[in-house]
Amino acid sequence: MPQYDSQSYEFFGNLIDDEGNVNSIAMMSQGNKKEWPHSNTVYTFEEAGLIFNRLDQHEGPVVGGIGGIADVTTPVSIDYQPWKIAVADTPLGQPEQTMEMRVVSGTVGAVGAVYDITAVVPTGTSIGVDTEPTTLHVRAKDTTGIIQWGYGPNGFFPLWMFDGDSIDPTDLDIATRDQRGPIMDTYGGDIGAYLKATGDPMTGQGSHYYSMPLVEVEEWSVQRGSSYIASGTGGELFFDNLTETYNDSAAYIVQNGYHWTEFSVQLPDSKQGMLIAVTGQEDVGDLYYAMLGGAGSTQSKNGTLAPTSNWPQGAIHITPDPSSAWTSPNTCYVYELSYNVKLDASSTRPAADLVFTAVEKEQEIDAGDRPVYEGLFAYSGKLDGKSVNGYAWGEIQGTKPAAGHDTPPSC
Repeated sequence: MPQYDSQSYEFFGNLIDDEGNVNSIAMMSQGNKKEWPHSNTVYTFEEAGLIFNRLDQHEGPVVGGIGGIADVTTPVSIDYQPWKIAVADTPLGQPEQTMEMRVVSGTVGAVGAVYDITAVVPTGTSIGVDTEPTTLHVRAKDTTGIIQWGYGPNGFFPLWMFDGDSIDPTDLDIATRDQRGPIMDTYGGDIGAYLKATGDPMTGQGSHYYSMPLVEVEEWSVQRGSSYIASGTGGELFFDNLTETYNDSAAYIVQNGYHWTEFSVQLPDSKQGMLIAVTGQEDVGDLYYAMLGGAGSTQSKNGTLAPTSNWPQGAIHITPDPSSAWTSPNTCYVYELSYNVKLDASSTRPAADLVFTAVEKEQEIDAGDRPVYEGLFAYSGKLDGKSVNGYAWGEIQGTKPAAGHDTPPSC
């Protein structure tokens, strides 16, 4: 959409084949608004990507994708009645490549809607490396409806708080408003209460964030070259839609050491989902969020579901297990692969004590010179006093290797 600087759609989760093997998958389409250097011409750069990981093989994911200037070099279509996103490319002398997400039954965001996800692209160990033609098809049904995460009357989802100090004083000297002080001292860490009381627009500090946390797979199939063919009728996907608008302060923060650890949690027994994360950057410090929604949620005027529980700052504790540290043999980045999450209870929200552990070590993605650990985690523990377990999608920014230890195999 032209009013946003970035908009993305993504399905991710697990696919279980007929032999019982668990695979991880992510497929996304993201448009980023950019400006030609030394001109006022604005265009949208489209990035569509596929990640597929045969976790039982311990070889890491294969990736593929399509990228280019939307509707100039790369045809892109977004339809809403019925909902469909399609991206295509025809490289010189090669077959057409396509990636598509669409509703085939029901209405987007409604319980019971059925989605088709298809991709016909080359995949390799990294973009353009050891590629083989790959065809993927997934059909899945939403069981929860779409949740609008966030706070306040507009469901805004901030990703950092300012403390009133100017950021990047050497070059930009961007003034900020003190938000952290009032949020922590006056409103007990409750960002929603702060937004409701102050009307602070938090311009450029986050997104509008929508999810369908439990999209149950009905059937799927994949073929990669002539060496791998698989299919199945099991698995669960999580769907995200994010829209964001940037300003100078946001551009500076996301380009200067911004990092996050996030778990998108599926709770199939209760038909719910959770988001649990910590984000951070040197100039703005850390921000935590933890939210629960799905069954039991109230419906907002726009048809989306509101979270049933929203934990404040200070009630969210995310602790990596140092003994789980893993050094990537491909990039030398270091990632912790096990985390303990504790969420404090109150009269309006339950307690949680969960442990998240990567299903397989080899889940790092190094696309576009931005290493990130992105893949399937298993979790277990207690939520509201009840035992829970299942899968979550984890996304982790690792620790950059020290100089002299940043070139494999000399990590």
